[in-house]
Amino acid sequence: MIFVRTRLSNARVSTKLFLFGLIVVFCTIIISPISLLITSNPENINLIKLVQLITTLGIFILPSFLMAYFIAEKPLVFIGLAKKSKVTDFVLVALLMIIAIPFINLLGEINQQLVLPKAFAGIESWMKASEQTAAQLTEKLVQVHSLGGLAINIFLIAILSAFSEELFFRGAFQGILKDWKGVVVAIWIGAIVFSAIHLQFYGFLPRMLMGALFGYLYFWSGSLWLPITAHFTNNAMAIIFYYLKYNGYKLPDIDSIGFGNTLWIGIASGALTLFGIFQVRKRFLSKNR
Repeated sequence: MIFVRTRLSNARVSTKLFLFGLIVVFCTIIISPISLLITSNPENINLIKLVQLITTLGIFILPSFLMAYFIAEKPLVFIGLAKKSKVTDFVLVALLMIIAIPFINLLGEINQQLVLPKAFAGIESWMKASEQTAAQLTEKLVQVHSLGGLAINIFLIAILSAFSEELFFRGAFQGILKDWKGVVVAIWIGAIVFSAIHLQFYGFLPRMLMGALFGYLYFWSGSLWLPITAHFTNNAMAIIFYYLKYNGYKLPDIDSIGFGNTLWIGIASGALTLFGIFQVRKRFLSKNR
């Protein structure tokens, strides 16, 4: 096994990607029958959450760890989980994501204005239907009325989702691609695939840019825990806002802050976000010298 791992660590990027793809396909085939449970009872939210838990473990987390094990002598180092960060680093990254939320919403509103040529009317209809279905499912998942339900959503949609997706896209996928055309190309390819795989095309732009930010945070700091924190913060803020909204608190829709009557907030958020990104970059690069 050590011989195999040594050979794979020196293999070409194309070989590593092919192996990673095989592992993902194999795990997906094994896990996919479980997803059929949803079709048997699409209104059972607890069942949907259980299936989401199992598929997340089987399709994102397991393949990432297996790939790291097969191609690296130190798997945790390869996927960025070995390096520790200071508490202040986590706080700064979380604050950066909170500040960025109105700007992300503004980018999403710009993305919503996308109109395809008439020749692609069928594709556009499919995209809108897919987006609407995803929005309806998300709304069902976040409508809980107890602290226990909130805790489950934070674990499943914020903690587990952030950990699994960053492990897969930044830790494994970006880690493989960086030996091809460099880290920057790897970051942007990873961000594009990360956004595309969600199949929410009217949110493609903001999700892609968030993916790129997560990739750069990993690149600058060397720790996957920081993009995981950023990803978690973005998801957790939405979950908490919707919990409060659905339980009688009069709060604005968090997804609508940053455009329309609050456009100025989106613009200010964009300026502060860009400033914050440069400051975070400066902080991490100076620490790594």
